[in-house]
Amino acid sequence: MTVAPASSEVLAIHGGSPVRKTWLPYGRQTIDESDIEAVAETLRSDWLTTGPKVAEFEEAMAAWVGAKYAVSFSSGTAALHAAAFASGLQPGDEAITSPLTFAATANCVLYQGATPVFADVLEDTLNLDPELAAARITARTKAIFPVDYAGHPADLDSILELADREGLIVIEDACHALGAEYRGRRVGSVAHMTAFSFHPVKHLTTGEGGMVTTDNPVFAETLRRFRNHGISSDARQRQSAGQWHYEMVLLGFNYRLTDIACALGLQQMKKLEGNLARRRQIAARYATELRNMPGVLLPHTRSDVNPA
Repeated sequence: MTVAPASSEVLAIHGGSPVRKTWLPYGRQTIDESDIEAVAETLRSDWLTTGPKVAEFEEAMAAWVGAKYAVSFSSGTAALHAAAFASGLQPGDEAITSPLTFAATANCVLYQGATPVFADVLEDTLNLDPELAAARITARTKAIFPVDYAGHPADLDSILELADREGLIVIEDACHALGAEYRGRRVGSVAHMTAFSFHPVKHLTTGEGGMVTTDNPVFAETLRRFRNHGISSDARQRQSAGQWHYEMVLLGFNYRLTDIACALGLQQMKKLEGNLARRRQIAARYATELRNMPGVLLPHTRSDVNPA
C-alpha cells in the first residue's frame, strides 16, 4: 500500500497535479542559423561525404584535446568498435570495463568476439575501480575500457600504470566527457585511445557521430582503414592522386562520417566552451538544491579533475 506524504501538496505520483504538462525531453540540442548555414554551404559543394570537412573537423578536434590524431566515425558506438578492433581484440580475449555505462562499451568487445569482464566502480565517482580491475586481469586480458561516468574522468593514471605493467591497451569511453580535464590535460590526450560521441545529447552534435583520438600513428591508420571498409585510401585521396585503384587490406565497416555532419561539427566546436560552462552551471544548481535532501548522495568531484 502506498501512503501519500503528510503534506497539503500531493505529489503527482499519488494523484496530485503534475508540475509540468509535458515530459522533460531526453535531450535538446542547440542549433542556430550559423550551424544551418554551415551545413547548407556543404550541401552546395562538390563533397557530401569523405571530403575536406572530414579532415578539417578531425584536425580541429585533435588540436582541441591535445592529441596527435583524431579519426571520425558515424557514431560513438562505431568509434568504440573501431578502437576495440585497433587494439587487436579477438575471440578468446578479454577486456575489463565498468558495468555502469551504456551498452555500447561492452558491446564493442563482443563485436570482436572477445569477452567483456566487469569490475565494480568507485563509490565517490562511480568510475571503474583500478584495484578491482587489477583483480580481474587474467592471461586472456588484452584491454581496459574505463568510462568517464557523467563526464567525470576515470582514474586514468592508475589505470595506465596498471596497463603498462600488464601490457594492456587502455581505451577510454569519454562519450560523456568531451571538454573534461584530468590533472591539467584534456580528456582525449591521456589514454592510448579515447572515444567520443556527438549524439544530440552530447556537448556538441553532428546529428550522429563519433571520434577516436590517439597519439599512436599505427592505431590512427588502422582506425581510418577500419571505418572505410578496410580500404587503404578514401575517395578524396584517390581523386587528388588521379587514380581509381584501391586495395582492401583488412575487413572493415562503412563507419564514415559525412562532410555534412563534419561541417556541423566544426561550427558546433565554436560553441563548445559555452556549452560546457552552461552544463557546469546546471550541475552546480542541482548540487545546491539537493545537498541537504535526506537519502540523496551527490556525485563527487575529485580535486585533480574538471568534469564535463
